Amino acid sequence: MPTTRRQFIKLGAGMVTVGVVMPRLLLTEARAQSAGERKILVVIQTSGGIDGLNLVVPYTDARYYSLRPTLSFQESELKDSQGNSTVISNEFGLHPSMSAMKNFYDAGKLALVLGVGYPDPNLSHFLSKDIWHTADLTGLEGEGWLGKYADLALVGQPGLPAVSIGSTLPKSLFADDFVTPSISNFQNYTYQTDNRHSGDRNNQLNTFNTNYGRSFPEGSFISGITSTGLDALKGAEQIQESVGSYTPSVDYPAQNRLAAGLQMIAQVATTIPEANLFYVEMGGFDHHSNEIGNDANPQDKSVGQLAALLGEFSQAVNAFYEDMAGHGLAENLLMFQWSEFGRRPNENNSFGTDHGTAEALMVIGDPVKGGLYGEQPSLAALDLDNAGNMVFNVDFREVYATILDGWLDVDSNEVLGAQYPNVGFLG
Repeated sequence: MPTTRRQFIKLGAGMVTVGVVMPRLLLTEARAQSAGERKILVVIQTSGGIDGLNLVVPYTDARYYSLRPTLSFQESELKDSQGNSTVISNEFGLHPSMSAMKNFYDAGKLALVLGVGYPDPNLSHFLSKDIWHTADLTGLEGEGWLGKYADLALVGQPGLPAVSIGSTLPKSLFADDFVTPSISNFQNYTYQTDNRHSGDRNNQLNTFNTNYGRSFPEGSFISGITSTGLDALKGAEQIQESVGSYTPSVDYPAQNRLAAGLQMIAQVATTIPEANLFYVEMGGFDHHSNEIGNDANPQDKSVGQLAALLGEFSQAVNAFYEDMAGHGLAENLLMFQWSEFGRRPNENNSFGTDHGTAEALMVIGDPVKGGLYGEQPSLAALDLDNAGNMVFNVDFREVYATILDGWLDVDSNEVLGAQYPNVGFLG
């Protein structure tokens, strides 16, 4: 399909920073906004396919132990490093590395949705991500579900309504009329000049402003490039000024990729009142081998890739929440975590799990009605699908619909193209 002028501008703006284009994101002075009116959504994509059965452990299910003789957690093992239980019900417990998530659960601020998936699941990372990004079961839709929301609700809004943290724009935010900037770091989110000639920066900026400030025929391609280029330059200058006033109210964990991304979100959310939609990604969950253990003890479930990542996730989210609470925004914050699929119910011969289907996902924050939602898919042999994977019982679009209707205040039918049941975690 040929790329239209609008699509070219949109895609370019989403993938790079200043010097290219960013329509509708002129960062005007942030207007005063009542904290009670704000509804901040932070989407956390855990890429690779998260192991839902060891995230929310069905410790009373005998089939869980027969399918995972090495990777499974006994009830007695569901304790964090301080010896505190991570059991959340008479059937389920959280992974021992997620003690902060256990605290959220106990406080009624964590909803765990079990058995999430979609019909005829695809086990390709790329296609399954596209399906989740677009809420389209073919994965071929060009717009993302959040992009469609942005087209409905954010076009024409002043300030910076949405930000993606990272070097590329996730497909969830692809839109027809709205452009979300991707920011990998604030220092580089500026007009880039030649560092070898730093004294010439002002001349280069003046040249840019002169070239881009010329008049061109209205509606022409070059007019679109120049006008949005000037907007992008001004926007970058203003976001630098805004985030510079941020002071964290907590210490974020060091050497934690998600924590670094969430702190960037806090910098924007606490200094730009109109910034309410955020996206950040955490990778590394594709554990075909060495999901547990280390070289010294390959069967130690308290360590390994999954334990490390879930620990990072738990600590990062906790620090971010406390920071937002310190800035008076805890009641305005909703966090939503998803992954492109779960893992197979059975372990493989490499202390890992292969691509599966149904997963457990998390919705976190003060607005949440905490608890367990959906239903854990049966692990009985006759209840698994033809590939030996779990059969989902909650369509992921039901989760989207609940967030769209109950938090973002748009008609989910307009975004998703159909009506889906409310899962219930927002009341």
